[in-house]
Amino acid sequence: MGFATLVLFPLIAWPILYFTETPYFSIFQLDFENIFSIPTFLALGILFGLFMIWLSEHPYFSNDIEDYKKSFSGYKITIWWAIYLSICAGVGEEIFFRGALQPIFGIWLTSVFFVAIHTYFSFKNWKKNILAIFLTMFIVLLSWSAKNESLWHAIAGHFSYDLVLLLYLRKEN
Repeated sequence: MGFATLVLFPLIAWPILYFTETPYFSIFQLDFENIFSIPTFLALGILFGLFMIWLSEHPYFSNDIEDYKKSFSGYKITIWWAIYLSICAGVGEEIFFRGALQPIFGIWLTSVFFVAIHTYFSFKNWKKNILAIFLTMFIVLLSWSAKNESLWHAIAGHFSYDLVLLLYLRKEN
């Protein structure tokens, strides 16, 4: 699953970038002065991951996210597996969503689409939608960083957020 995300999303991004006349490797451009703000987005991903864990463990939401926890319960999550999956998702998904789709559809539409395909929004359970709205705000921040800083900032935030959640699920399992 991780390898497919790392390979397939960038491959799907390639023709989108081609038809929008965006050189593929230009989305990875990073100015030297922007390098030093990447740790800020690593920290934001960690903090937001911890916030989402705290929020999801609140009794108000705890029963509403059991299906997410159950989807990972059959896997033995090692530290290395969590790091690997976080890298794959951070890099692969950000190339596709922030690098290829966002210049076409904008920050908000791409962010809502990103959260929606991860099945956080629910037509049946409005409590899940509250969590999805918080997550959408974080994704908007990552989208803004990709637009105004670099794609690497969004990758850093996405990576650290996923890593926190996967390590938490490891502890839970």
